Amino acid sequence: MEVLEAEVAHALKLLIVDDDDVDRERLRRMLSKSDIDIDISEASSVEDSMTFLDNDDYDCVIIDYRLGLSSGLTLLNTIRTVMESSCAVIMVTGLGDEEVAAEAMRLGASDYLLKSQLQSPQLIHAIISSIHKAELEKKLHDMAHYDNLTGLASRTLLLQNLQHIVVNRDSAAVAFLDLDNFKPINDNYGHDSGDYVLVTIANRLKQIIRKNDTLARIGGDEFVLLLQDVSSQEECDGFLNRLISLVNTPIELAEFECQVQVSASIGVALVSNDSLDADTILRRADQTMYQAKNMGNNNILFFDPEEERRQYQQRAMLQAAERGIARHEFELHFQPQVDMVHHTLLGVEALIRWNHPTMGFLHPCEFSEVLEHPTTGILIGEWVLQEALRQHAIWQINDLVISVNIAPAHLLSKGFVKRLEQLLQNSPNINPKLLELEVLETVSLSDIRNAVDVVKACCKLGVQIALDDFGTGYASLSYLKQLPLNTLKIDQSFVQNLLSNQEDRSIVVCIVELSKAFNYNLIAEGVESREHEQALIDIGCLRGQGYYIAKPIPADKLTTWIQSYQLQHHIH
Repeated sequence: MEVLEAEVAHALKLLIVDDDDVDRERLRRMLSKSDIDIDISEASSVEDSMTFLDNDDYDCVIIDYRLGLSSGLTLLNTIRTVMESSCAVIMVTGLGDEEVAAEAMRLGASDYLLKSQLQSPQLIHAIISSIHKAELEKKLHDMAHYDNLTGLASRTLLLQNLQHIVVNRDSAAVAFLDLDNFKPINDNYGHDSGDYVLVTIANRLKQIIRKNDTLARIGGDEFVLLLQDVSSQEECDGFLNRLISLVNTPIELAEFECQVQVSASIGVALVSNDSLDADTILRRADQTMYQAKNMGNNNILFFDPEEERRQYQQRAMLQAAERGIARHEFELHFQPQVDMVHHTLLGVEALIRWNHPTMGFLHPCEFSEVLEHPTTGILIGEWVLQEALRQHAIWQINDLVISVNIAPAHLLSKGFVKRLEQLLQNSPNINPKLLELEVLETVSLSDIRNAVDVVKACCKLGVQIALDDFGTGYASLSYLKQLPLNTLKIDQSFVQNLLSNQEDRSIVVCIVELSKAFNYNLIAEGVESREHEQALIDIGCLRGQGYYIAKPIPADKLTTWIQSYQLQHHIH
């Protein structure tokens, strides 16, 4: 017992709850025999004890099993559930009932002692052991429920509090906050400085939350605020703007004699009565935060059910597309590109179509998000290249150029040139110059340096490069100078208004002159009438494609179309 007593470094606060004056006095005398400094309070009923417990914190409460008409178990249960106290609780009784003992331990008693066998050393030992046990349990509880660095609630405690709100159908808002520009602080000043910034931000947030709100750190530089009794965006706006202002206030790093500043992106999900669980609500706030982050720094965005539905549909479409590749649901149609003066076929543009199992025959504009996706889009792009070369080998048409659209993410994906080289090696009967890659004008803007390197590497393989939709983006003449192009394609929006809009006609004239200056081939898209064709010829654009010449047609119909086109123009 001397070892245990030596471990007690402060006066212990004890509450004895017993309706028998003699028993209380007996316990007090036993405790007085210890060298430990003990501050003892006494209560004779459950009601009296609650007054003490409501107004003070105790290290240990000793409860008699019989408390008048009440049971000590009732008080024990109240301490452990309603008050959520972590103090040690010892149950004493004159009965040697094992069922009572078991129930006491189940309700959270630290120990169970019989009055008839109780001696001073045994009581002191039980108290100190129970206090140590309660302290250890509190530490373990805090490790699970509180963040070690900031002292804020953990994800576990946050979800418990949120689920409690959901079950009670209370109104609340979950604000998911992620710091912007935090990583450079760790990188430039070290993790200790990064931790200091996180603690500083946590302390600032503590200043403005209300007593019933929950502030949690759930990892890295992510914080979550659970705001109770909030039912609308308007009720959140003022508070969240103040919060962003606090986060933005510069933080002094004394060791480096400098200031650093971070900003915040916040996604908010209101708790509504739609039977969602805590995890789902937190996920909504998290996803909304990422949308806010994509908009730039210091943005607050509220969860939008329509956006969630759109994202769900997008995910479903992506999954369907990946299945579609395996199930051969995609096919290529080909739109002829001709010399409009001599009416000869120069090439074809490969255009993807999707035989969707439930949505029917889809054009690219109906699944553009799939084609532009950084992983699924690349899978489809690889299939298109392979299928286009396979089809070219079947046709065996000499000097026919086949054009394939390459999405920006696909062109700039890792290993694109190496995969293209392997594909060409696997198609030995096709001259690489008969493959033309069509890149969008906007590619050169997104990553001009990488785009130039990739395009140059493709040219070394022998393939041709066309700049698609020219005139609709923002490519400067310096970009045209850097990119090793073979062909410019005039966007159909200029061609369609060629006959009625002088400005569009002037743009086409300028593009024609530009192509001559750079020695590019030139093809006009959207040739939809004889008048369009003649106007382009008059301006100096001699190559074209469009519905007047031919709609995109299945691969097995191309030979028939060629014969028909030649007959139409009396070509033998």
